[in-house]
Amino acid sequence: MPLKKGEFIPAIVKRVARHSFKYGWHGNYPTWEAAQQKTTGYDANSVLQRVRAGALKVKEGQYAYERDGINYPNIEVAYPLLAALLWIASQNNNHLSLIDYGGSLGTSYRQNFPFLKHLHSLQWNLIEQPMFVDEGRKNFEDEHLRFYYSLNEVLPQHQPQLLLFSSSLQYMQQPYELLTQAKQSGIPYLMIDRTAFIDTPEDRLTIQKVPPAFYDASYPCWFFSQSKMNNFLQDTYEPVFGFTSGQKVVLGLEELDYTGQLWKRI
Repeated sequence: MPLKKGEFIPAIVKRVARHSFKYGWHGNYPTWEAAQQKTTGYDANSVLQRVRAGALKVKEGQYAYERDGINYPNIEVAYPLLAALLWIASQNNNHLSLIDYGGSLGTSYRQNFPFLKHLHSLQWNLIEQPMFVDEGRKNFEDEHLRFYYSLNEVLPQHQPQLLLFSSSLQYMQQPYELLTQAKQSGIPYLMIDRTAFIDTPEDRLTIQKVPPAFYDASYPCWFFSQSKMNNFLQDTYEPVFGFTSGQKVVLGLEELDYTGQLWKRI
């Protein structure tokens, strides 16, 4: 299923973890369209230019790491994700191929590459919105990192072992359709990372309002029911391990952990 304009949310939005009453995550909307009517959207080109500038500084060796267009002198290691990548590679004779769905211009790739470069082979296939793919192909691809517009474009060319959603699935208009594609793809592992779940029977559709200090915008955002998600996946996958990321979000008056889980095809 090809990506539509605006389907991905800029990464900087996802890093906003705490907020005043005015900002953050609010509401409970019946449909995506109803929520979208009350959002401002965003200037995707402005976001791209900010992320591009930060990523180029990493590529040129000025900084070790970039996330959301912000540069850091040291890499912020995501240990659960790295452990999953190394564990999967170890079961495949130190070969690793994965799909990073919504991975900006390669943030997670550069975050983990120093610990993966010893592998016999590494294929990091990144799916993003079209202008990010165009920019990625022009300035950021290398022997390991490749950019694609959709799952249907990746799968005929590669045999990925893992499909990774890192704080991206909750910004999809039809997340369960995408997960159905994952089920049908035959990819052995699925990882949903940096995502907040709620303890209710049904998902909750909110609007995320971003403080202007980060970016003046608002978007629809899902909070998935943990039980509904588990029930949806368990006919195809079984859980391997779960974890918390250390990041929190506030939904109304409730503080929720960003969590992650690795699933293995049955």
